[in-house]
Amino acid sequence: MKIAIMSPWNDCCGVSVHAELIGREWIKQGHEIVVFAATDERVKGRIPVDTKDEEYVYRNWEKYRYGEKVRDESELDLYFDAEPILKEDYDLFVIEKPCLTPLAKLLKIFPQIKEKAKTIAIIHEGRIPENVNFYKFDWDLYTLFDQRFKKLFENHLPKEKTHIISYPCHEITEGNMTEKRSELGLPLDKKIILAFGMRLKHLREVFPIFEELKKSYDISPLMFTSHQENIEIAKKLVDGYEFAIFRQESPPMERLYKYLHASDAILIHRPPASDYLPTSSTVHLCLGGMHPLICPENNFFEIFDREVIKYSNLAELKERLLDIVEARGIDSIIEAARKYIMENSAGNVAKKLLRLVEFNL
Repeated sequence: MKIAIMSPWNDCCGVSVHAELIGREWIKQGHEIVVFAATDERVKGRIPVDTKDEEYVYRNWEKYRYGEKVRDESELDLYFDAEPILKEDYDLFVIEKPCLTPLAKLLKIFPQIKEKAKTIAIIHEGRIPENVNFYKFDWDLYTLFDQRFKKLFENHLPKEKTHIISYPCHEITEGNMTEKRSELGLPLDKKIILAFGMRLKHLREVFPIFEELKKSYDISPLMFTSHQENIEIAKKLVDGYEFAIFRQESPPMERLYKYLHASDAILIHRPPASDYLPTSSTVHLCLGGMHPLICPENNFFEIFDREVIKYSNLAELKERLLDIVEARGIDSIIEAARKYIMENSAGNVAKKLLRLVEFNL
């Protein structure tokens, strides 16, 4: 089967992570893909990972970060080149988070897409879209990540076409810590906590905890980013706390996993979402590294139970970091993560999506 994916791709965002995980699995499973990806992002700007696009990627549209919050995105006149979508042949057309895209312009060629392909909309939107164009599409199937999304959209999407398919996890990938640290030029004798999947400004309140732990343990937070705003924040943090490690890069998945394997744990210190329903792409991406993830007790991580280590305040975060340093209770966390990944692996999710097409269309 040839599958078209309209989505951010090779970008630092959760929508791109979802598309890449299932798209690359489809290739492994013997399918062919073509990707229609965003050129840039209106408002904030696209943050690409440090890699070249594959030969099957077209960049032919501009994404808008707040597309579900505007009544009609056509007023923005987002860039959209329909030609690659019209010229390519494919059997299935998958769109990730429709409200990111120039929906009004896509709608004009939607009948031609449906003439040659079945269609699936993967709904990342964590709020009910205000965009009127969202409701003008008759996708053959819609998928939601879990029961929270089902409840949110129960009166807004056709029930007979809507199905729950979980967000995919990166496959389990083991790695040797010493080898990866040597390869990355990281110290071999420290406890390293990778701070990832958040805005680095949130680390300001966490660094005093590391400074206190540093009195008794050789521990360092590790950060990386290529986004200019975050680079400036990271440099100031490193100036104030010399034990911190900063790398100016946005690694693709393969290199990210080297950092995961080089770290004793991964810290995702981010506040709750206040006005939308969130999903943590970072957890799904990083669990496969088989090192513990430390997350706050908020709505980004509410679907996880024993698969991650949770804290409700900074005092508890200090205790959880001590658990990592002293290797307390880690094995049960890793085993729970392993079970979650086996059920929700990208390979399984990719197969479920194609079975959904086979049995319902």
